[in-house]
Amino acid sequence: MQHHPAVAAQPGRTIAPIPHHRPQQPRITPYTPNVRDLNPGPKNRLILALRSNIPFEVDWALPQLVVASFDQSDGFKLEAWPDSICALKEWPAKWLEGLEREAAVFEMKAGRLDFEGDENDEEGRMAKRRKRDLALGAVVEWENDLKVEQRATNSLLVLRNASFNAPNAKILSSSSFLAFLADFFSLPLPFLQHLCLRTPEPIHHILIIVQSIFPHLRVDMPGIDRIKHIFGVVFPQLFVDTRDIAMMNNLIPLMMMGQTIPNNHPPPPELIPHLLQLLVLRPAGPLLDLTLDILISLSTNPIHSRAILSHTSFPHHLKSITALLEHQARPVVNALDPPPSTRGKMVRNPAGPSCRAEELNQRRTKEREAALGHMDPMAGGRPVYNEVGDKPPTFSPATKKRLFRMKEPERSIEWMHQAFVYSSTAQVLQVTFWHAYRDFFTNPACVEPMLSASDVIKNVTAAFPGASAKVWTDASGAQKFVIAGVGFRKRSDDDERFTCYWHACTQRYSATNPVQLLEHISNYHLQTFSAPQCQWGSCDHNLCTYSHLLTHIPLGQPPSSISVPDAISCHIADHSSSVLQRKITNRTVPPLSSVRLAVQGAFTPVDARRQPTGAALLAALLIRNLARTLRAEISLAVPELSHAQTQETADEAQARKKHLLEERYGLPIPDSVLKEEEEEQANVQQGQDLDMSEEERERAKKAFENVEERIMKVMLENVSGITQYLGDALGL
Repeated sequence: MQHHPAVAAQPGRTIAPIPHHRPQQPRITPYTPNVRDLNPGPKNRLILALRSNIPFEVDWALPQLVVASFDQSDGFKLEAWPDSICALKEWPAKWLEGLEREAAVFEMKAGRLDFEGDENDEEGRMAKRRKRDLALGAVVEWENDLKVEQRATNSLLVLRNASFNAPNAKILSSSSFLAFLADFFSLPLPFLQHLCLRTPEPIHHILIIVQSIFPHLRVDMPGIDRIKHIFGVVFPQLFVDTRDIAMMNNLIPLMMMGQTIPNNHPPPPELIPHLLQLLVLRPAGPLLDLTLDILISLSTNPIHSRAILSHTSFPHHLKSITALLEHQARPVVNALDPPPSTRGKMVRNPAGPSCRAEELNQRRTKEREAALGHMDPMAGGRPVYNEVGDKPPTFSPATKKRLFRMKEPERSIEWMHQAFVYSSTAQVLQVTFWHAYRDFFTNPACVEPMLSASDVIKNVTAAFPGASAKVWTDASGAQKFVIAGVGFRKRSDDDERFTCYWHACTQRYSATNPVQLLEHISNYHLQTFSAPQCQWGSCDHNLCTYSHLLTHIPLGQPPSSISVPDAISCHIADHSSSVLQRKITNRTVPPLSSVRLAVQGAFTPVDARRQPTGAALLAALLIRNLARTLRAEISLAVPELSHAQTQETADEAQARKKHLLEERYGLPIPDSVLKEEEEEQANVQQGQDLDMSEEERERAKKAFENVEERIMKVMLENVSGITQYLGDALGL
């Protein structure tokens, strides 16, 4: 139907596509017509057989026309056969005559057909008499001719297939077929609902034909008012009353087309609540998208949009619509590389396991060399006393990893350096020594086979020159093979994390946890009511407060979820040793590392061009339209004017509009323009009557505030592009 100029100037939104079939390959069936049966001209065999009204000829021609209209849609042109539409419409018209009689009986049985009337209303009484006469001549249902219904269904199927071709649809829109449509949809609505459930196939054919011919309808066509009534009243009421999903799928596109007709009948008041309730049920298939689509079409009209916002259950429906923003969403993780300009260089972490293991090894080497020098006969040969344990110490993972990768004999010597200490009064049984070596290196991570017991014992003098293997006689006189001069290190690698590094401390290894270390420093190195200079390692902080001291105390047991890296990021302009400076907070903020960034989001359906589509997009568009209407309502909310002020304002607006019309058209103003302006004025007045009250505005505003957090969550996570439509829904 042609649009009003003012409406056509606005960019329209694409509505649901009309039904169509894909190009079919020619098939050979018993009903496939010959090529000569489709020759154009007034003597076409199939059309002549159809017009003959001979049952045998009609039943021969209709199946072939059905197959031809489906398989050869491009070549099936109704204009090539004169009077073909009348021939195809004849059986549907006969079927409609029987339906009219049946509808009269149906209404009479339901008690909706009243034969009485007002004595002063002669026309009304005559109409009721005609209904009575029609009912009296009706045929009961079991006597209806099913052959007529079957032929009418096949005829409508031919017209339905032909209507997919634009020239055929144009011919149908300008023929007497419109009168058939108007008469058919003039049947009582309850009877139409009954008919849709009893014989749905011809009804669906008719609805699809209406979709196909709609673009070719014009506002100046004869009988167009009856067609507008169908779109504005019949289709919405059928949709509200039906529970047939297939019928809903066909009616929603037709109702959306009806929204484009200028000055058409407004939809029934129960349509919007029914659509909102249908949305809550989450219908399967395309019905969900179609329901959202028609709600979007309605929400573009301020009157209908205000009706949605004013609904008493709007807060609950808005939550339901907001939930659709995540319809068919699937989680997606995008891995991104940081920009090259923000990447830093990787340097060794001073607090990492590898560096700590190296520092521990260096300190043990110095202690071992100092003990060896103390035992040197040239220096006096004084004994060395170290506290030893009765079992091998526990190594850190970094130390184990380093030892497992070494080769012999360096591996066994390094193991002795880590597991033993000098002690002049200590000794270890050679069997115990061998078992400790064997137990430690019985690990699949080792790359070298183990040495024999004799070879390991020979390496003791290489690792500890002050120690020696010998035979020792105990108090009972039993002789034992021992290694004298060394003993197991008492403290494990983890215990040595709590070594006190205070300058000149004489009890460095007294603590085994953070609490003991803090008490040791407080009791031996800090004076009460004073804050001396910090002497921890190389630190020279002026005020050694407890808060500063805690920066030196290690954690008791690091959480298993925290992994200290061996390398950290450093600014490319900084030296690698910048991480070793005394005040580590003085260095430049480290940039992003080279590790890829993982961004988690939600991916909703998109089309082939990567544009958002589906229920999530439609829900976003509906929320945007409702939010814009509510914003306009809030901004235009003014105190109510008195009746006199309102009348004066309306008169001024009418005079100004009349003046503008006179300037545009001159005098006199065309009657069509005056009528059109009166209709628009009536719509404006209706919109003013439906303005939202203060309570309704506050309720709608509160509803948007309640879903704002979820909308923001969708805007942060969605990567399909629907967030661009949700900005208007925030900050209401």
